[in-house]
Amino acid sequence: MDQCVLCLRHDRPMTREHVFAHWLVIKLHASRLVPSNGPADRIGRVVTTVCADCNAGWMSSLEVSFRRILFGAPRIGVLQEPDRVALSRWFAKTAILVAHAGGAALVDAAHRAQLVGGMPDDIEVFVGRRRRPPQRLDLAVDADSVSILVDDLVGHVARAGILTSRHGTRIWPLRSHLLRWETLPVVSRTRA
Repeated sequence: MDQCVLCLRHDRPMTREHVFAHWLVIKLHASRLVPSNGPADRIGRVVTTVCADCNAGWMSSLEVSFRRILFGAPRIGVLQEPDRVALSRWFAKTAILVAHAGGAALVDAAHRAQLVGGMPDDIEVFVGRRRRPPQRLDLAVDADSVSILVDDLVGHVARAGILTSRHGTRIWPLRSHLLRWETLPVVSRTRA
């Protein structure tokens, strides 16, 4: 049996996981979009294999949280700690799966497994806004990081110490300061 890329278990049935959920591809009219830098296939067709327990369990719940945070209400006011954690986990999960779909590993296996119940120890996540992006769903992959654009929000994910403040505001590891949607820095590109 194959091993789940996230929980590392061998004893579970495997499922094909669309890295970008069908609801998100439809919402952002991204079915024909191709990443500016990443796997050569259409964004909606980027797939990898994960176990059925991860796919239908914590990953499904995380998608619901992500959808609520980004599209459930206007993005104004303070970005609360639980929402920062959910955004960090969604960007980390998606970046890990994008890298895996391209045959790479963003983080080592032991740290990937930490994502099942929280966040990996050795990952940093930065977010910023992108004004008038050429497309509303995009990704960029380089040797050390993965960047993901969803609507106008860009998440940059990498091993700790790789990224700098030019990639946005760090939301993971959590900082104690208040973070407001309106004051997220504007980044000039999706690429890492």
